[in-house]
Amino acid sequence: MGTRWSGILELLIVSVNYILIGLIGYALSNIAMLLQSNPLFILFYASEIWVTGLYWRRAAKLTGSKLLSTVLLVVCFALQIGMVYFAGRAVGEMVPFYKS
Repeated sequence: MGTRWSGILELLIVSVNYILIGLIGYALSNIAMLLQSNPLFILFYASEIWVTGLYWRRAAKLTGSKLLSTVLLVVCFALQIGMVYFAGRAVGEMVPFYKS
């Protein structure tokens, strides 16, 4: 029984971590929108896809079910989208730290 609860606790921690990383990804996405003509744009989105894949594989390992891990992924992603919806999108321009 203890192993089951530790697995549930680990899944909860991994899910919260994924949501927090998603919010960091949201901030990076706002930066990426400012860098649309820069090759770094690709790196920001590639990292988001990589983190999503890591979360899905970890959730599948902890739950033992690909279907359940997919449902968890969709729920976590929906929470991220909800937070982005209420927080809004940052708009601005790139400003250097120093003037040359």
